[in-house]
Amino acid sequence: MAIKRVLPWARLLLCFVLLVFFTPAAQPRLTPPWQSPHVFAFDAPGVVIQGSPEEMIVATIDAVRAGRMADARATVDALLVKEPNYRLAHLVSADLYAMRAAPLASLGGGAIGPSDRLDDLRREAQVRLLRRADPPPLDKLPAQLLVLSPRQKHVVLVDAEASRVYLYANDNGVPRHVTDFYVTVGKLGTDKLKEGDQRTPLGVYFVTSHMDRPQLDRIYGSYADLYGVGAWPISYPNELDRREGRTGSGIWLHGSPAETYARAPQASNGCVVLTNDDMQKLAQWLTPGETPVVNVAHVEWLSRAAWQSRHDAALATLENWRNAWQNRDTDRYLGFYDDEFRSSEGQDLPSWRRQKTQVNSGKNWTEVKLDDVSIFVTGNERPMWVATFNQVYRSDTLNNQMRKRLYWRPDGGTWKIHWEGPARAG
Repeated sequence: MAIKRVLPWARLLLCFVLLVFFTPAAQPRLTPPWQSPHVFAFDAPGVVIQGSPEEMIVATIDAVRAGRMADARATVDALLVKEPNYRLAHLVSADLYAMRAAPLASLGGGAIGPSDRLDDLRREAQVRLLRRADPPPLDKLPAQLLVLSPRQKHVVLVDAEASRVYLYANDNGVPRHVTDFYVTVGKLGTDKLKEGDQRTPLGVYFVTSHMDRPQLDRIYGSYADLYGVGAWPISYPNELDRREGRTGSGIWLHGSPAETYARAPQASNGCVVLTNDDMQKLAQWLTPGETPVVNVAHVEWLSRAAWQSRHDAALATLENWRNAWQNRDTDRYLGFYDDEFRSSEGQDLPSWRRQKTQVNSGKNWTEVKLDDVSIFVTGNERPMWVATFNQVYRSDTLNNQMRKRLYWRPDGGTWKIHWEGPARAG
């Protein structure tokens, strides 16, 4: 009789511990009623919840939360048939076996291994659960994608804090969510400063090329497996990175090693890493030389009206700069540049002022045309506009065409140009 009285309470405690651990921080810790599993809960026939590997691992955790241990067992077993090298699935499977004997204090309580690796798997579980609990709001638009040029058919937006990459299509100038995937970023986080610091850079970059697996094998030999199905290099360091003295190279989008289905949220040397299946899916929309990759600490979501307002304001600011230049209104034109301005040639604001004053005074007429404009935003605490466009400049003494980039930052309630020069990519 004593055993019959104790076992249900032990099982209730087991379920409560699982609920506390598996529920993400943004969600309520306990939602009554919470039912204790019966004696045969682990051994009864279970239902496999089908879907992508991410959907299946989340469904497994949901089943544990609900006390449906047989469904959890069936789903994780099916997942491991589909992805036999999925480490998080193996960890959950081991826990399900261990829980038959006794409650566990946390995810991974039934496993033996290095604590840092177990912590990595716990973080992976958490970010995947948060994606399900807080999906991208399809009725809102990312503030970072302000203006899309007609030739930018798709844009990649990396949310480092959420370990998520979003793919947006250019729907007549408005970003439209296509899909999103779990990603890995740098071991030491973001905001790359120098070569080898194991951080992922934040900023606006462009896919520059594609290195398929045979090419990687020829170049890197046995080390090529680190990049999985292939790599898509991006244009780090960009113009602003160079101005600020940031160093390093070889920042890529790439796949995962064969030994694991997915890597931890922070496990790369600075690259953005996807599972091999997800990398192959994303690659369908990547066009070297054209596809932007916008890396941010976290995405800011705007209502359509708020996004439109910022979109219009950015284009109006760019047009006012162009108009002042074309009309040779030197004082108004120079008012668009901040005190710490640098040109691609290294000119500061005083030297820029002298040059433009002299050039404009010698012109009888000037025409400036801009097209193929894109404007992206980075830097959540101190935002930066990255404006890129084709520029055609004509005057009575000069005809010139170029692909130009302007970096703008807020200054006293207005936006001012911080750097100006030829675009290195995109």
